[in-house]
Amino acid sequence: MESLALLATLIVSLTVLGGPISLALTFLPQRLLPLAIIKLLALAIALIAIFIGVMLIINVNSIGSRVMAIFGITTAAIAIYRIIKIIPKIK
Repeated sequence: MESLALLATLIVSLTVLGGPISLALTFLPQRLLPLAIIKLLALAIALIAIFIGVMLIINVNSIGSRVMAIFGITTAAIAIYRIIKIIPKIK
């Protein structure tokens, strides 16, 4: 039962933390990492957060998990928007 609790924690934390982490990566200065690596890493984390967030919304009935999933999806969508529209103009 302990491993099931750890798995549930991992799934929820990927959604709740994945969106804000990918958004924070888009604000990283280019001198720390090359721009391509920042964009690729932020996009991968954002897509994982969106995928797991949608699965949480579809499969779980509680309000708390839906709010967390919507938060993760929203921040991941903003990160993807920044990757596509805003970061190429910074060069």
